[in-house]
Amino acid sequence: FLYGTFPVIISGLGQAFFNWNGPLKTLGGLIIWYQRPIENFTELTALFNNPNYAGLWLNLVWPFCLASIIINKKIIIGGIASLSFGFGIAITTILTNSRSAWFGLFITILFTYGKRIINIIPKLFFGFLFILITSLIPLINKFYESFFKIIIPNQSWISADQNHITRIDIWVSALKNIISNPFFGSGSGSFSEIFMSETGVFKGHPHNLSLELLLSYGIPGAILIITPIALISFLSFRKIFLDRNYELPNLIFEKAWIISLIILLTSQMVDVQYFDGRISLFLWILLAGSRNIIRKEQEERKYKDDWVVSN
Repeated sequence: FLYGTFPVIISGLGQAFFNWNGPLKTLGGLIIWYQRPIENFTELTALFNNPNYAGLWLNLVWPFCLASIIINKKIIIGGIASLSFGFGIAITTILTNSRSAWFGLFITILFTYGKRIINIIPKLFFGFLFILITSLIPLINKFYESFFKIIIPNQSWISADQNHITRIDIWVSALKNIISNPFFGSGSGSFSEIFMSETGVFKGHPHNLSLELLLSYGIPGAILIITPIALISFLSFRKIFLDRNYELPNLIFEKAWIISLIILLTSQMVDVQYFDGRISLFLWILLAGSRNIIRKEQEERKYKDDWVVSN
């Protein structure tokens, strides 16, 4: 995952600052790809078609990067490489201008460092309080305003939805149609046509993977798909984060694995990046690994039981 993200970082930064659009070639033309032209460097998409897709991919790799930083903190070369990679992922994520990606970046840090990050909160609070108080001074306030306008473009502050269609409007429409066809659904990919006929506005999906499944395949079919995924996610999360008998210091990458899975599933509640083949493959790999975490616990329990019986 980390090695595979290196081209995303390089191509994204090239797109943002050097107008790399393509066609871009490597290995003598064996691999060729295009990148969409962007008007502002805060609309970075890299190898993906949409900033939210690129932001999610970076979010999913971010926990593994933090785990690598923790593992290599006492190794000079490995530590420098991990920190450089982490800096690249963080900058690229910010430049996607995806609010969900920004949220994922922050939440991953909280999950990874846990109680250790609590010590930083008072410093952040007093830093914010200092900025707030000094901003009351007219001269310093103008300096703050100029500084933030330089580092944070207007596009990052203002995001207007065309035709004033909000996520809530989309979800309400999806729920109404789920109620109309509860057992067999309306058919795969039917939401865009339904929403277009209702509002005259095109939306490719209901921006929620669960609603997409319920609408397309009906409640029984959606339950059959969602239940095992939810069960695997819950059991693996409980094992890594809630089981006090599990030695977390030695399982930093297992912890990163579960964080990545939770970030992916949570993101599907406000968008459906799963439609990208790379994101969907990422999900099933994470689910397979999470199943192995649960299976490992079962095998260890069985081994202990057999040992007790034999002795």
